[in-house]
Parts: sequence; C-alpha cells; structure tokens
Amino acid sequence: MSTPNPYQQSPYPNVPPQQPNPYAQPQPPYGQVPPAPFGAPAGGPGGPGGRRRVPGWVWALGGVVVASAVWAGALFATGTLGSGGEADFAGHQYQENLCESTPLKAFGKRYTVEESDSDNRFASQQKAIDQSYCGRSLEDPKAGENSLSSVFVSTSAEWHKVTDPAGEFASLQLANEDRTDKTYTYEAEPLKGYGDEAYVVTERRGSDKPALGAMTLAVRDGWFTFEMRWSWFGGGPDDKAAPPAEHEIRAMLEADARATLDALKG
Repeated sequence: MSTPNPYQQSPYPNVPPQQPNPYAQPQPPYGQVPPAPFGAPAGGPGGPGGRRRVPGWVWALGGVVVASAVWAGALFATGTLGSGGEADFAGHQYQENLCESTPLKAFGKRYTVEESDSDNRFASQQKAIDQSYCGRSLEDPKAGENSLSSVFVSTSAEWHKVTDPAGEFASLQLANEDRTDKTYTYEAEPLKGYGDEAYVVTERRGSDKPALGAMTLAVRDGWFTFEMRWSWFGGGPDDKAAPPAEHEIRAMLEADARATLDALKG
C-alpha cells in the first residue's frame, strides 16, 4: 500500500471545494432515526408493501369530537350550559338601594340603628348577575360613652341570571366550618322556613371561653341568594360592652331577614 503524497495536485483543478450547505438538515449520529419534519404526524413503522391506511372509524371519531366541541362552545356562548333553564328569582325584585328594604326593626329594639349613607351602599347590574348591598352601624346604649366596641349589620342580595346557584349553595355555607382554627370556630346549621334552603353560620372567637363574634343567615330562593350578617368587635379587656346572648341575636337576625325578604317581594 502506497503512502499518499501531500504535495500531489487535485485531479480536478477547476472544481472548487464544496462548502457546507447552511440549510441542510444535520445528520444524526449513526444508528439514530432522523426526526420527522415539523407538522408531520408521528407514527410507528409501516407495514410491508407501502403506507399504512388509517381505519375509517378513527376519522368518524374525530368528527364526533369536533362536533361536540362546537356544540359545547355554542352552549357556553349562549349561557345555557350549566343552567337549568330560565332564571327564577321566586318573586324577589331587584332593589338598587337595599337599605330602603332593610329597616332592621328587630335590631332597633336592642341597638340604635344609624342612618345609612352612600358609602355603605353598593349596587350593580351585569349580564350574568345583579347585586345589591347595605351596611349599617349599630350603637349599643349599654356600652357607655367611652366604649370602643362596634356593632355592624350587613345585608347583601344577588340575582343570578345565568347559573342556578342551587348546586353550590349548601357547600358554600358548610365550607365555613373549614375555616375553624385555634382562635375562630365556625358552625353552619340548616334553617327551615326560609326560601328553598337556608343556613345560619355562627362565628365564635377565643380558645378558652369562645364568645360570639358574628352570625350570618344565608338564604337561597330559586336563583336568588341573600345574606344578613351581624358582627361585634369588643373594645378591649376593660370595656364593659358585651354582645347579647346567641339566641337573642339569632331571633333579631331571623326577624329582620324575613322582613327584608318580604319587602323585596313587594
């Protein structure tokens, strides 16, 4: 075997050396299958004699999936998916100023109800839901002039126009119990005689001797939901103010909630 001469001329002097093609696909290492071009479907090895045919049922299944997606999209667009039909508010009419329908006469026998102003009211009408809110501060005459305690009653109403709240209402009320920790405890109790379903949620504060801190009455009547909440915040260890007993607060809450619900029905 002869040794190549490094000074030997190329047998093709007029042919320039080839430059590498910058657009060419890089060659994979030996033994590795080259990747499929972008957009090409991945597939297994083909059978002998040519390309493997796709069964007709695969195309039929794909058509069903596409049709179902289009149908679901149409339902979402029209607001009919997830709703049980036309919204039913059980006769409760939208009230922009909810304070006008919330006189709090039962609470007024124990507290002095302050007049509401625009800062404690809220109302909104949207495509999917209407909302109205009223907040009232109450003054406890037994607290004394130097008391720093505060009492507040808030009322909210929602008219659900797209989705029926029946499926989640009870779960939302019972979920309050999951908020219980070392300082706060919550108890959700069903209440009969108010709408389709109702709950009373009681909040107690303190670890050694839990004291009543808040109580909420929540009602669902058709696609209409309602809440009235009483809350109390003590002024300190030297403050002589104390909230009424739980059964007293509950009686006031039930009476004023029913009066407001009746007023919304006109």
